[in-house]
Amino acid sequence: MPTAIACYRVSTQRQERSGLGIKAQRAEVARFAEAEGIIILQEFTEIETGKGADARNGPRPPSPLARPLE
Repeated sequence: MPTAIACYRVSTQRQERSGLGIKAQRAEVARFAEAEGIIILQEFTEIETGKGADARNGPRPPSPLARPLE
């Protein structure tokens, strides 16, 4: 069975309220994974404003479970 790592992100409170928030993203990914027979191995969540992007210390390191697509 295929596996995946899910990453959810919102950048504004308005996006969260609009129905595009973390909860909605998680539900959509779960529906897709179930329909496609995919097991979600790990989930990441990021909540950050665009104004705070400079505060990040570079890109998030990959999960130790991640591997290149074949």
